[in-house]
Amino acid sequence: MKFSIGDPVYIKSSNEEGVILEFIGEDMASVRVDKKSFHVYFDDMEHPYLRWFTQKKVVKNNVKSIDQLLTEKKSTRKSTLPQGIYLVFMPTYSFDGFEDSVEKIKVYLYNETLGNYKMEYACKCKNETIFTIDSTLTPESEFYLHDIDFETASQNPSFYHRFIDQLDPKLDYDAEFILKPKKLFDKIHEVKYQNKAFFSFLLIETIVPREAKEVIKTFFPSSQNEKKLINHFDFENALKKLKYEVDLHIDKLYPNYKGLGASEMLQIQLRECQKALDLAIATHQEALVFIHGIGKGSLKNEIHLILDQTKWVKRYVNRYDNRYGYGATEVFFQY
Repeated sequence: MKFSIGDPVYIKSSNEEGVILEFIGEDMASVRVDKKSFHVYFDDMEHPYLRWFTQKKVVKNNVKSIDQLLTEKKSTRKSTLPQGIYLVFMPTYSFDGFEDSVEKIKVYLYNETLGNYKMEYACKCKNETIFTIDSTLTPESEFYLHDIDFETASQNPSFYHRFIDQLDPKLDYDAEFILKPKKLFDKIHEVKYQNKAFFSFLLIETIVPREAKEVIKTFFPSSQNEKKLINHFDFENALKKLKYEVDLHIDKLYPNYKGLGASEMLQIQLRECQKALDLAIATHQEALVFIHGIGKGSLKNEIHLILDQTKWVKRYVNRYDNRYGYGATEVFFQY
């Protein structure tokens, strides 16, 4: 199906009508709907003429229920992303009288692998949940998640994600990605001035088997005097696992790390950091030391960002210590 600049089009995924402003690459165009403009794949557009003749009125309905958020399956799209699962952001622009400015950002998951995954996703900002969904992520597909307004996107929103392989449940990966304001502004500048449709962040390249977790179980009598198996938090066992120091060097956490990419190693380290932080808070630990090393400072900065958003953290310091040099951060709690 051929399109030209200025053509009216119907956008299938959002049930809206707009006009083509310009072409973006071989399979996408910039479309203006009312006062907004955003990028749309050709596969998601059609000429509206037939609808005009067959329907007296086109009803706009931008509100979708969870079961309507279907995976956008890939047909003729040629991916520009390497193998992996990506969090993709497509800016939506509005004209303020002087220039186009970002109004909202459409958030997608791109699965550029052959894996079929059970997916859990949640977006939060300042401890408030913006959007959450449990669904399936099919091979080589795009999955539209939700919109996020620009103001919220520039306030360190976090994106929790979990992927479980449908064929092999041992391939289970979960992590949390935090979008920093500087990174957001840099990426939007890149999209705008390099004529790109979106910017993306790699979440995971390949999923490796998760280490078996200890499940603490006990029996409690039910109302019918029968014994029922339930899970609960074992405080006594948790106290035995408490550590004052947590070494986050990747070789200490994952001996077979040499086959992992930098992003995967960072996610493993941050997951261990969060786990130690949760345990310390659950047991009202007074202080905790994260040994992160010096390096380029990426791990240290991510840890500090997590600490900034953790309720019970009173303060933390990264100063010289005879034991760690500048390669550790000490955290103090207040309950």
